[in-house]
Amino acid sequence: MTVSDPDASADETVRNGTAAGGGSRTRTDGGAEPGTSPRVGNTRSNPNTSPGSATRSSSSVVSGGNHGTRVHSRLESARTAASAAGKRGTSALLGAVRSALTQPTTSDVATLLLTLAICLAVGGSLIGTRLAAVATVGGVGAALVATLLGSDRPVRRAVGGALAVPAAVLVAVPVTVAWAFAVGVAGFGPFAAVTVWSLVVAALAGTLASWDRLGDGGVHAAARGAMLAALGVVAVVVVRVLPEAGVRERVGPAVAEVTGVASGVLLEPGQTLATVSFFGLVLATAATVFVTVGYVPIERLVPPDRRETVSRVVGDVRRGNSIAIRATLVGLTGVVMLPALLEQFSDVPLSPRELATIVPAPAGEALAAIVVARELRTLFLVVLAVAVLVAALEWSRRALRRGLAVVLARLAAPMVGGVVLTLVFASVLATPAVEASLEALVRQIEPQVVADLLLEFPPIALVVAVLLVALGMLSSLFGTVSLLRAIRLLPPRAVGSALAAMAILGLAGSLVVIGRTEAAIWTAAGAFVVWDVGEYADGLRAELGRDAATMRAELVHALSAVATGGAVALGTVGLYRWAASDVLVVDRRLAAAALGAALLAVVLVALVLRK
Repeated sequence: MTVSDPDASADETVRNGTAAGGGSRTRTDGGAEPGTSPRVGNTRSNPNTSPGSATRSSSSVVSGGNHGTRVHSRLESARTAASAAGKRGTSALLGAVRSALTQPTTSDVATLLLTLAICLAVGGSLIGTRLAAVATVGGVGAALVATLLGSDRPVRRAVGGALAVPAAVLVAVPVTVAWAFAVGVAGFGPFAAVTVWSLVVAALAGTLASWDRLGDGGVHAAARGAMLAALGVVAVVVVRVLPEAGVRERVGPAVAEVTGVASGVLLEPGQTLATVSFFGLVLATAATVFVTVGYVPIERLVPPDRRETVSRVVGDVRRGNSIAIRATLVGLTGVVMLPALLEQFSDVPLSPRELATIVPAPAGEALAAIVVARELRTLFLVVLAVAVLVAALEWSRRALRRGLAVVLARLAAPMVGGVVLTLVFASVLATPAVEASLEALVRQIEPQVVADLLLEFPPIALVVAVLLVALGMLSSLFGTVSLLRAIRLLPPRAVGSALAAMAILGLAGSLVVIGRTEAAIWTAAGAFVVWDVGEYADGLRAELGRDAATMRAELVHALSAVATGGAVALGTVGLYRWAASDVLVVDRRLAAAALGAALLAVVLVALVLRK
């Protein structure tokens, strides 16, 4: 058998000038062979056309057709590439969140589901289903953003900065309502505010139960990322409003007025804000010194033979500030909550005058004098400023050692993401109805010079300013969680489940205040179950890893915890009904004692089960 040469076959085909099935072959006289179709531009179709021009016309038509085909092909390729890029981006985002949460175990999922169920059920019965759902969704959204902002990769931090804007809005809505409850604007008391805050924190902690960096600086990094996004938004607002002549005229008097009001609140407050501003100033100073002393390597500034002594002193200073932070939190809670619990006080929060009446003399009078002492407040402000300056210098030193390009990339990523999505949100929300609402709200701001300044802002700048406040609330939420871990109010293990259990206990406290003791007992038992299931999941991750086949053991433990919590709650409710069958509990202190007894029973059962 002879093998044919493909090149020879191709040459033969070219010489014949036709393909299988018949094609047109041009004769020497310019016509077409019989049985063939004349081509476009053939001389027979136009006798006045020369053969050369016919060939050029045919080439032009074919070239135009090829050009259209290429354009269509390019459009299809662009659509395909855009679709693939969108799919890759979505997959990368979901993968980033999934890798940040590092594959939740069965117990982690159970912890999250139990937390969300308790939040929606208890929160809905306390403040309404709609507000409870918004607060819960806000906590979940903040948790997902925290995993992105807590990353070391600039791309993930940029995505987190962008998503921080909608998450901040979801957090800001319930938090604003909570502040309205706390100060009495919305007609409710501070315990309604506790309910809203508890829902947000519980949803946040339950979602982050499987995040390994929750107790290892992850939330602190997320707080910094949210603050950086807010700083980027500040830059956008400044660039947008400075060209306005009215803004430039009013910014000076407004800044002077705000500075005067702030100094008055911090240094010489009135009776209403004296105690709150004092405890707030002590809390800010102690927290800043606590963080700065741990951040700055002070022992490296002394000779090696004295470093051990300096390290002990630094440890003592941190412990002292930790105790001061805890005491301040207790005092701040007391001055806000005592007037709500005891009807004998008229001022909310407690004023120094009323503080002197409830504390035995002479300690009460001394405490009232300390709260309003201008010199002590000035000292706190100076210490706070020095601590912030030292921390900033240490950060600059570390940034220069790590490499300026890397540091700038990590800093700029949340800013860019936050600015881009903020502008998109602002352009969408800057409708006439929103503008009218913001203008009416601004006119109620005091002092009047600040309201006049804000009224000079363009409408889109006002919307951006509102989003800036929301980002500040999100950053403060992350910072609060980080502070609670730093001062060891949260355990080193199972941080998420422990924080979720604490928040659920806050819901139980709100139920006690309104007289729903039995519901409070069930809620407290739910807090125990959430903590126990989450703590068990953390132990399995530490001992066996996430890839171990432990689903059956985790399901058995979760069901056992639910059954145990239900049995304890049922028994406590039965004892409560038996003890108070003939007595109507109207005293809040008696209800609180009953809740304490129930919690003690839960703790005892938990200790028995752990052994």
